[in-house]
Order: sequence, then structure tokens, then C-alpha cells
Amino acid sequence: KRSLAPTEGFNAVCIATEESQMEFLEIGGSESLRSYWKMYLPQVLLLIYVVDSADHARLPVAKQLLHQLVENNSTLPVVVLAHKQDLEGAYCITDIHDALALSDIGDKRKMFLIGTHVAEDGSEISSSMKDAKELIAELFLEMQ
Repeated sequence: KRSLAPTEGFNAVCIATEESQMEFLEIGGSESLRSYWKMYLPQVLLLIYVVDSADHARLPVAKQLLHQLVENNSTLPVVVLAHKQDLEGAYCITDIHDALALSDIGDKRKMFLIGTHVAEDGSEISSSMKDAKELIAELFLEMQ
């Protein structure tokens, strides 16, 4: 979805390729929706976790929640999208890595951190988003 607005509620998307069919469930990060995260987590092959690179105040909560999500599954692959990299004051990738303490999540899992942004008018998909899409498709195929 090409939008700057945070996810409100749930979005379900199915993407078919020549090799497979991928189903995505996007669940917003508001406090009222977080209880659903763990309900769906046992069914996922890959966790895609999106953080706002420019919202420094919420990164400690994002760190805590991410660590809680993966604590009971040491092999679940994780792709962290550090979104809104184009905004002034956004943390760079290394700052996001440190703020989320990604080194502490474990050595057994595949983990990726990608900086992303969406064109302001939503008219184009950035190269970083294309890279993220390719990586996610590749990981999905490996997990099947």
C-alpha cells in the first residue's frame, strides 16, 4: 500500500507469483491491536516489522514489543523496515539497529534491516521498497 498513514486495523493481501502464492496480514501497531499479534504469530513464516525512523520517542516501545514477539521463536526470520528514511531527523539504519537492539534477538534467525520510504504523493515505489519486496519473496520461497 502506498501511503504515509499508519495502519489502522487489519489489511489482508494475497500476491500470486509464478512460483507461489503469498498471503500477508498487516496488523496495525496501536495498543488496542497488539493483542492480535501473538494470536497470528504461530501461523507466520516471516515477520515483517515496520518502525517509523523519524519517531524517536516510540522506538523504545517498538524495541520492547519486537523482542516480546520473537522471544519464543528463535528461528522465525525477521525483516525490519525502517520506514520514513526520507524525513528530516529520521534515524539512520545503524541508529535503528541500536535502538531496537537487534543484535540481542539471536544468531539462529535470519534478520534483515532495510531503510524504506514512500514517495510523498504515492506515485512511485522507491528502490528500497522494491529491494524489500524481492527479499521478502525470496525468504518466503525458502520457508515453504
